[in-house]
This record gives sequence, C-alpha cells and structure tokens, in this order.
Amino acid sequence: MRHDDHEDAGGAQIIYANDGFYRMFQYTSEEFEECFDNKVMGPALPEEKQRMKALMARQVSMGGSIHLEFRAKRKDESIIWISFTAKREAEPGSMVYYCSCLDISGSKRHLQDVYNAKRELDLIANSIPGGVIKVRLNDFKILYANDGFFRLAGYSRSEYSMQFHNDTSKLVYPEDLDMVTSLIRQAIENRGPLAVEYRIMAKSGEIRWSYINGTRIDDDDGKPVYLCVIVDITARKQAEAELADNNHRSNVVTSMLKETIWTYDLENQVLRRDGDLGESYSPESILEGQFSDEKLGTIIHPDDVSKFMEMRNFWIEQEGRYQDVFRVINSHGAYHRMRISTCTEKRPGKGAVVYGLTRLLSDGEQTALKPQESKPAELEITQVAGKLKKLAASARAKTEDTITGLLPYASFLRKAEKILANRREDSHYALICADINEFQSFSHHYGFYVSNRILKAFSDVLLNHLTKDGMCARVDGDYFVVLFQYGSHKELVRAMSAVVRHQQEVEVEEDNIDFGSTVGVYLIQQEDHELLEMLEKADLARRSIKGLRGNHYAIYTEDMEQQLSREDEMAGEIRRAMDERTVEISYLPRIRGDKDHVIGCKAIPRILMKDGQYFEYTQIMHLMERGTHLEEFSFYLLQEVADNIGAWKAKGNTVIPVSLEMTASQLSTRHAVERIHNIVVERNNLEPEDFIFEIPERFFADATTAFEVAIRNLTNLGYRVIISRFGADHTAVNSMRRLPVTGIKFHGEYFSEHMINEKDTVVFQKTVEMAKEMGLTVTCGGIHTRLQEEYAKKIGCDVFEGVIYYGAMKNVVFEKCFLSE
Repeated sequence: MRHDDHEDAGGAQIIYANDGFYRMFQYTSEEFEECFDNKVMGPALPEEKQRMKALMARQVSMGGSIHLEFRAKRKDESIIWISFTAKREAEPGSMVYYCSCLDISGSKRHLQDVYNAKRELDLIANSIPGGVIKVRLNDFKILYANDGFFRLAGYSRSEYSMQFHNDTSKLVYPEDLDMVTSLIRQAIENRGPLAVEYRIMAKSGEIRWSYINGTRIDDDDGKPVYLCVIVDITARKQAEAELADNNHRSNVVTSMLKETIWTYDLENQVLRRDGDLGESYSPESILEGQFSDEKLGTIIHPDDVSKFMEMRNFWIEQEGRYQDVFRVINSHGAYHRMRISTCTEKRPGKGAVVYGLTRLLSDGEQTALKPQESKPAELEITQVAGKLKKLAASARAKTEDTITGLLPYASFLRKAEKILANRREDSHYALICADINEFQSFSHHYGFYVSNRILKAFSDVLLNHLTKDGMCARVDGDYFVVLFQYGSHKELVRAMSAVVRHQQEVEVEEDNIDFGSTVGVYLIQQEDHELLEMLEKADLARRSIKGLRGNHYAIYTEDMEQQLSREDEMAGEIRRAMDERTVEISYLPRIRGDKDHVIGCKAIPRILMKDGQYFEYTQIMHLMERGTHLEEFSFYLLQEVADNIGAWKAKGNTVIPVSLEMTASQLSTRHAVERIHNIVVERNNLEPEDFIFEIPERFFADATTAFEVAIRNLTNLGYRVIISRFGADHTAVNSMRRLPVTGIKFHGEYFSEHMINEKDTVVFQKTVEMAKEMGLTVTCGGIHTRLQEEYAKKIGCDVFEGVIYYGAMKNVVFEKCFLSE
C-alpha cells in the first residue's frame, strides 16, 4: 500500500494484494479496482471512513504502526469486521506500507455476546432485592458486588471502597463476628455451601439483620471464592421477636393463671398446646389422636369420659362455644378439676378447628361448701352482732380493753417508746409476746363467757408477775404484749417461771380446762431503738415453740430468726405446691398376715422443694402444729385422694380403704366434718368406710370437747378413726374406752428402744389384747427391719405397713399392681 502524507486514509492505494484479501470481500482484483479505484478503505462503511481518516492520520503522524478496526461491506451486502495493521517500509522517505487484513467478525460477535451477557447479569443482579457478591473468603475481599449489596448498609460504592477497602467483614456486628468467622471456616474446610444469619452496622447506626447464602466456585489459584446472595431479614427478625415476645407473654400469663391454650385440628386429630404444661399429663406441646376413644380413658376421669365425648360430638356437628368441668389426670397420676372452654370454627376448604382454654380450678372453687341460707331471725342477729363488734372495737381503741381492762395497743406503743427512749444505761427491759394455745377452737366450743374469763385470768397473770406499772396490752383476740423491767437475768427467769406456774394454777381453778400458753421474750439491748423490730423478735421467740402442749416460754436468739425464716419459706413452698397442684401423692400398701394379702393403703404426700429435696408429710404436720397456716393441707390431700379413689371405682377396680393423717386442730375447725363428708360423698360419690383417719396419740392426751365431738360425728357417719403412733407415751388408753375410735396403730420406730424391756413388752401385749377385746383393729406401721416385724407379731399385731413389704407407689403404679384385675 502506498500512502502519501498529504493524502487521507481513504486515498491509500493498493500496490499489491494476495487472493485472500479479495476473497475476504468477495471481489476479484479487477472488480475491486473498478469498484473502489484500488483504495484500501474502499469497502469500509461510509460512517466508518471519517473515523478511520482521523485515526490513520494520528497514527501516521506519530511514525509508528497503524492499527485499525472497522466495518466493511462485502459484495453480497453482508457486513464484516476488519482488523487492519500496517507498517511503513524501512527505507528513508518511503511511503510504502506493508499491511495485513483479517476478518474478525467471529471474535467481535463473541465479545458482544459476552458484553451482553454481562450486561444482562448486572441487570438481573441489580434487580434482586438484596446483595449479590463474589467474595474471596480468605481475606474477605469483594471481587464483585451489585448495587443492592451497598444499599443493605446504606453506602455508595465509592464510600464503601474508601472506608472499608472492599472488606466485607467490616460491616459485621462485633458480637456476631466470631460466630460468622467460625461458620465460614467450617464451610471452607468442608468445601460446602455457606448459610449464615448475622447482624450488620448500617451507615445510619441502625443494627440490621442479614442472611447470606453462598456457593463455592474458587479462583484460578484455588483460593476459596464464594458467589453469595445476601438478603435483608430485619423485618422478619422483628416479626419473629414480636411473635416470641407474644408467645412468652402468653406462656407467663397462662402459667400464672394455671391455664393452657390449645388448638385441635378435627380432621387430622392433632392437638397443639401452649401455656402451663408443667403438671400436665404430657409435657409435649403437639399430640396426635389425643381425643380418640382409646386415649380419652387414660387422661379423663372415667366418670367424665361420656361427658367429654358429648363435647367432642358438639365440635364435630356444630360451630360455637362449649364449656364444662372435667377431672383430668396430671403428671403425678392425680385427677384435678379443670374448666375446659372451647370455640369451634368451620374453615372453608381447611376443615374444622377447635380453639380451647383449659384452666385449673382453684382450691376454693373445688372445696368450698355451699353457703347455707340464713333464716330472717338469724340474719337479723348477725347484723346486730356485727354492729356491736364495730362499737366495741371503737370503744376499745379510745379507752381500754373492756374484757381485760388493759391498755389499748396504740397507748401501749406510745408509752413503751417513751419509756425506752428515757431508759438509763444500767437498766434492763424485756418485751414479751404471748398467746393462748388453740384459742380460736377453744373459744368456739366453750363459748364467749368461758373464753373471756380465761382471757382475764391470763392477763392478770401477766400483770401480777411481769409488770407492776400496767405496761401490758391485748393486741387482738388472745395475743398480748408486755414491757417488763428486770434487775438481773436470774430475776427474769424467776418471773417467767412464776408466769408458767401460776398459769397452771389458773387452769386448775377453771375446772381443769387445759388451754396452755406460749410466751416469747426479747431482751432489749442498748443499741435497740425501733420498738416494732423489738416486738417482732419477741414474736419470733413465741413462734419458735408454738405447737408445744402446756405452758412454755422462749428467749429470743439469732438462731431462732434463721430457723423461723426457713420454716416460713417452707410453708410458703407448701402453699405454692397446693395452689399449683404439684403435691406428689403415693400409696403405701397395708397387708394382713403376709405381703400377698393387701387390705388397704396409706396416702403419703410429699413436696419437691426449690433445693431439690423432698419435704415429707411428717415435716408438714410439724409445721401445721407450729401455726404456719397450713390447716387446709389435709382437706387438700383428702380431695386429691378422693379423686383417685373415684377413678379406681369408675374403672371397675376393687376399692380398698385408704388412710390419711390429720391433726386435732384440723378436726376442730369449723365445719371440718361437714367438709370431709362433702368431699367424700357429695362430690365423689364414695363410701365413708373407704376412708380411715389416723390421728397421733399425743392429741388425745389433752383432747378438747370440739375434737371429741368431731371424732364422734365422723364415726357416726361411717368413717373410721384410729389412734396412730400409739404407745409413744401411753396417754391415750382412756380414749379407747371413751371415744368411738376403730383401731390403734403402733410405729416400728418405738419398738427399738423397748424390745429388750420385758415390762414394756407386757404393757404392749396387754394393750393389744384389750384393744382386740374391744373390737379395735391393731396395726403396726413403719416396719423397716425383720426384728421390728417379729416384735410387732410378738405383741399381737396382725396388720402391717413398711418398706420391707412394699415402698410407697404412685397412683398409677399402685392401681396397676393391686387394684386392676
């Protein structure tokens, strides 16, 4: 090709061209010369020629090689891409160029396809609602990222590059970085996919949630490269947190209210439950086929199964609400009364669903007696009595105690504070809190006249022997407080002994009415200034000996406070277990002759405390006698046992007598016998002879009239009453004659100390002979060794309980072993 410097690119003439050049354009050399005047750029498209002129002129002026790419039209009108390269001849001044022309149409199409594919990929990636990145995970460097990736955190591409140098780890929330790094390391080691939920710090300071899902592709060097999609899941996480909070709130409220909320799919027979499942028959939240005929009998009291089936039929046949009370078994095998409220909805195309609420009835709802209607005259008397009580209370607050003549409590507090504020350093004072044992039951059965007389006599004892200046007050009922000045500790002990001695004399003067008293003493220290705190310590001393028979006093020590605090805590846990229906009740078989002949059982309750230890019934009875407000426990126990016996009976099993322990104070409470009969007969349709009440011997030694009347009423109704722990102090022999008890019961622990004493053996033998001649049963419980068993048989016992025969069993196990055919 010859090219003059003053000519444009289009004027360059071909000096020589091979056949391949002409074939490329589909011309012969003659046709090419005729059509294009032998000009190199002749076939170029018109719109390309101007561009080529400029490029060639620029490259020629620079004196180097010429490199051009342009489109040209072939003879058949098709368009091809030409790559043109020219180099000037080496001779100085020469205008001749050696050129090569290549058809590059194929490679151009491939490049265009690649460009279009990349453009389409970018369009797709930027259309995804989230980020798409290609990242090298050994250093977290971004190799590619779409616009959505940067929008996740609110940065532009340039901001992200300048601030984080394209490092993806810089956005991860610091608390999540170790977790994310660990999961990435695992994915790399396993050469597997990557899936992580994590938090990032957005540009605005907001914490956002992201989910990344990646696939390993690796680069040419084998370094771990992942192609990932990242989605913003903040809204989903917020919804999940709100849902979790709603579920937690629902569970807390339902647990507090002893409720379970549930949904039952009628078509698939799937039950889904939430709420209070702790004591449920199953801890599972999803149960299948739970309301089938086969399974109903295992969770619903047999007497209530047909009633439950009626409710189930209502679900199937109708829409709307249904509510009833059923006895449902719990995790301990005991039946509890539950109120079940349901609402059935028919969903088009989805079948019917039942929404339900199950609530445990409170103890008051289960055991409360129906109030008896008062006659008009009785109602009028009651109203008058109420007015008189209000007038008396008002008068007592203003002047003095009308029964004892003592200071009103408010006046006592004012005077005591003044005396203690002005006391000398060498003076000694004590505060005393005292009350009369079992005064409420005592007052109820002896009447107001005798009770008021006893209150006056007790107040006189306190005044005459503890305080000469009248610093004594009756706070309420039988509760007294005294401020007492003494000279020495010996004088204090002498004064307290005098109180106990003269109190015993008062009992003799009052026709041998044995009421006893409990006195707590706090020795005031120089650093003491708060009167109420001092009174509280005196009351702690009183409570530390509450439950002892007779007249006793105790002086406060710091150990008492710890002990009583522990007792109060245990009593609180027992009341909680009663409220939550978590008392575990087992049954100890009672045998006659040999262990194959089981004739009855004893109900043994126990409670799992917070420390993981079980609190046994003997300990519970001890707390009840100490006045810790657990009088309802025996009635609670009776209700649970009656529910179990009712279930045994409804299943067609043999029912054997069950014994329960009770205290004298529980039997002496108002309406105690009526409540027992209501639980047994009216509520559970059971027979009184199926129940035996064991009452420890010590309560018969100083039995009140109320206690004796309760025993007579129980036996008249058909219940059996036995004197348990008989022989502990030989104090209840006379009760065998006077009271209609049906048996006596020894305890094996007392035999160990009497086995070698022939006199004791004779006494036991004669007592057993006498009991049998009177038609009483003779039982021995607490048999732990063969020696105890042999001694019990030696003195004449023929009915036994103890672990050498059987241990205490849960309700379901006992029923299966001894009651089922």
